[in-house]
Amino acid sequence: SSGINAGVREAVVSTQSTGYLLSHKMSTKVVMIGPPHTGKSTISNYLADATDAGSGEYQPTAGVRILEFNCNVPNSPPVEVQLWDCGGSPQFESCWPAIARDATALVLVASSALSPDEVQFLEMLYLRFGAQHGLKESQCAVFLNNMDDSTSNGAPAQLTGMLSKLPSETVSMNSASELPAAFGRVLGSALRTQKEEWRKGENQILSVG
Repeated sequence: SSGINAGVREAVVSTQSTGYLLSHKMSTKVVMIGPPHTGKSTISNYLADATDAGSGEYQPTAGVRILEFNCNVPNSPPVEVQLWDCGGSPQFESCWPAIARDATALVLVASSALSPDEVQFLEMLYLRFGAQHGLKESQCAVFLNNMDDSTSNGAPAQLTGMLSKLPSETVSMNSASELPAAFGRVLGSALRTQKEEWRKGENQILSVG
């Protein structure tokens, strides 16, 4: 068990469903995306206490899977989360604007053994899902997933360029019990930033009036 109180509803949006958006306004939408085969769905399933009905073999996500659960956030009541676990293949690029819309937080997932090509791909995803949709750096984070036991004692990957400004967490399914706390820290930071932005907007309206 992940320690998160889960009330899971899972859905699949295909590439033909670009304009489809759920109407649950009370949920906090978090987008999780990264290069293919980096463990995004495994992480998502653990966070949501969802069981994978697959054979255990790698199956790329077709479009996006949506999971709902309650998440513990530091110094806050539990938060209802709508986690959009997105396929990382560029073939789903036509879905990306609809997927990114109205998100409160963005979690980029990559292998802890980052290649230059993966760094470039993550930067593109950050721009497309984060910066271009008004998310601040404190509303985004990078999960470096240690998928290879042999690298567990190695130095963590170094994020460069614009990614170096984002909070990062080194995660592993070998220590999966730490995932909820890492996700809660990311969500807490994003919610605090969102609240501050709302307050700034309210103050500007009041000053004009």
